[in-house]
Amino acid sequence: MKPTPCALIALLILSLLFTACKKKELDHDVEDECEITVAALAGKYKIVAASYVEASGDRDVLHEIYDDCELDDINELKADKTFVYTDAGEKCKPDMSESGTWNVNANSRILMLNAGTSTILSFTCKELVVTYRDGADNIVKETYRKQ
Repeated sequence: MKPTPCALIALLILSLLFTACKKKELDHDVEDECEITVAALAGKYKIVAASYVEASGDRDVLHEIYDDCELDDINELKADKTFVYTDAGEKCKPDMSESGTWNVNANSRILMLNAGTSTILSFTCKELVVTYRDGADNIVKETYRKQ
């Protein structure tokens, strides 16, 4: 039995619909990287993850290097290249609030906060992931979520 042209066209349209829907779902799951600029990075952030980068894989150290009172703090990167770190929510003793200046070098993906530097691993406009070396020469990876 030979398929009719109408049946072939209907089959083609159906297959396109299912493929288009599947592709759209896949595209939705992947967050696009945002441009790394002062304007795009400006905003309020809260830390959501911290780990040591080790040969065997990342090891969660959020609660090792941050007290519970620091996990609700807000770091605001302002568009004028100043920042304000606010000891929000549960207060730490002593108060950890501070301010200073920040900048970014998009070509080298370096984020500078006062005298410290971090490398930007990814930035999706919602989440910022950076790495830096701590005083013990560990590589620390931190994830911040825009508020």
